[in-house]
Amino acid sequence: MASLEALLKSHSMKKASVSKLRKQIENKLKMAVSKKRRSSSGLIALEKKKEDLTRAKDHAMQLLNQHLSQKASIDRLKIAAEGRLQQEQDAKDQATQQSEYGSEDKNAVAERLKYIDEKIAELHSELKERDSVGARLDKAIESSQKEKVKIEDQLKKQVHVKPGLIEQLKSATKEESVLRPKFESLLKLEAQASSALAVVQKKLAELAAIRRKKQAAQAAAKRKRMAALAAKKRQAKARQAALARARKAKARKAKRKPAKKAKSGSKTSKRKVAKTGKKRPTRTAKRKTSKRKATKKKSRRK
Repeated sequence: MASLEALLKSHSMKKASVSKLRKQIENKLKMAVSKKRRSSSGLIALEKKKEDLTRAKDHAMQLLNQHLSQKASIDRLKIAAEGRLQQEQDAKDQATQQSEYGSEDKNAVAERLKYIDEKIAELHSELKERDSVGARLDKAIESSQKEKVKIEDQLKKQVHVKPGLIEQLKSATKEESVLRPKFESLLKLEAQASSALAVVQKKLAELAAIRRKKQAAQAAAKRKRMAALAAKKRQAKARQAALARARKAKARKAKRKPAKKAKSGSKTSKRKVAKTGKKRPTRTAKRKTSKRKATKKKSRRK
């Protein structure tokens, strides 16, 4: 029994030690797996974000090129309109000079000047519209350029972040590959220790059950002996009580039985007289004596 208890203690300590070490390795393994998962997810998210940023950059570049192309077209139209305006202005100056010198018909000149003024007004309106469109395109170009620069900065940041995530992933993968075999080995050792401990506990439980059964049998035998002794004592007390009752009954019966008169010449009376030196008073004499005493008491009371 003592050896089994010592073995139980040894197995318990071994299991506790292995369980403690297993928990430590398990926590480290969980941290490594979590680190690996986070770095892997970070790389995937980084790659996805890179694709989104690349698409956004392409879109911004496309808009920028479109706005630049439109701005160039507006600038060309504006230059052409300014050229035509200059021509119309020159034609107006020439028509005005001809009107002043009177070399042509004044009505024809007036019609020509009116036409030239209308053309000049249209060109001014066109130039004004071109300027307005050009201003809007300048703002759009500036916004597209800012968006492009912003996206490029984000892409540069990702380029710096990615190596760190890759290194973190490699480190976590290596740590997991080292810790996982240790964890599995400790898990097996813990299972073996638990099995051995269960065997010893089962044996101890069986021995304890046998001991309890034996103790129960001994206790039952003891209770049986005590019950037998108690029964004997009760029987002895009952006999004593019966004898006492019998003696009391005999004494009461003896008291109720009248005493026989002794003969004067009998041997019994002679013995009593010889022993006491007096004759024993009879029952009748006792009654007479008691009556006399009662009469004296009455007379005294009166």
